[in-house]
Amino acid sequence: MNRRKFLETVVAAGATLAASRVFAGPATSGMRSNFAFKKEDTPVILEVAISGSTTKKVNPAVPETAAELADEAIKCLDAGATIVHAHTNKPSDNVAKAVQAYVDAFTPVRKKHPHAILYPTANFDPAVYHKNRTVWPPEIQSGHYRPLAEAGLANMILLDTGVVPLAVYDKNGMIPQKGFWWYGFWPGDNKIVIDTCKELGCGTSISVFEPGWMKNVVAMARAGTLPRGSKLNIYFADYGFAGMAPPIPEALQLYLHMIEGLDLKWSVGLVAHDIMDTPLARMALERGGSFRVGLEDWGRGPSNLEQMERAKELINKVGRPIVTGAEAIKYLDIPFAATRPKA
Repeated sequence: MNRRKFLETVVAAGATLAASRVFAGPATSGMRSNFAFKKEDTPVILEVAISGSTTKKVNPAVPETAAELADEAIKCLDAGATIVHAHTNKPSDNVAKAVQAYVDAFTPVRKKHPHAILYPTANFDPAVYHKNRTVWPPEIQSGHYRPLAEAGLANMILLDTGVVPLAVYDKNGMIPQKGFWWYGFWPGDNKIVIDTCKELGCGTSISVFEPGWMKNVVAMARAGTLPRGSKLNIYFADYGFAGMAPPIPEALQLYLHMIEGLDLKWSVGLVAHDIMDTPLARMALERGGSFRVGLEDWGRGPSNLEQMERAKELINKVGRPIVTGAEAIKYLDIPFAATRPKA
């Protein structure tokens, strides 16, 4: 099963599960009062994941071509997005081709928004990766990051600190034999990313799919290995999906306990559903964190701009400011020379 077909299955299952309300959402909202702090005035990082592997078959609003990706990214940045994350969905064992796909999508965005925070996904082909990593090594999966950074286009790079099996459970509650795939980075990928970030000054968007991944983050943070400009995206999924914790306050509390005492910016995200239908979006804002939206995560949801507007309404209710542009570069402390504001 290729990645697009798998994610079409994921979003279809997500729509069914959302309709039946099987995931733990507002039913646990009473826990919020136990966790709520005094509201912080720290800025909110509003990330919009504009495409992912969502196709027009799933949602006609999703951008697919380079021109569509560029146009959508510009619109989201114009509307106040802090970060834009995009997939071209053109993985290639020829790294130059993978690079060019992002050059075509990101160049118009960089011209319009010189201080925008942009980052691509991995050059990831699940069909090959799943079978044999030796034919899709780190030099291919993560080899496109350096050229994009050297071109001044990607000032943030994806960092996955582990590997996770992703699947929708079958009717027997089992992970289907042919309906799952492995996703993540191996140590070689992480070395490429960290070396690139430290040498060129890129920030890192660090995915956390499981508590074990967070342990890896903590180990690197304590060792001083994480590059400047690092931020976390902590992902959750409802009980219909293998991998990831459920979107309940107790799960987020575990992650926050793990990073207590560390100076790390963090956001929450939800696979195949609206993060704002769970207690986690507001809880994140009340704890000084952020959350991300977009058609990658909620593939069957409204457009990226509509999701942004709903997010901004909640952020305004909580009363925290959204940081954008040059101020976002400063807030995240991304030293990338091409986009860092002059003193």
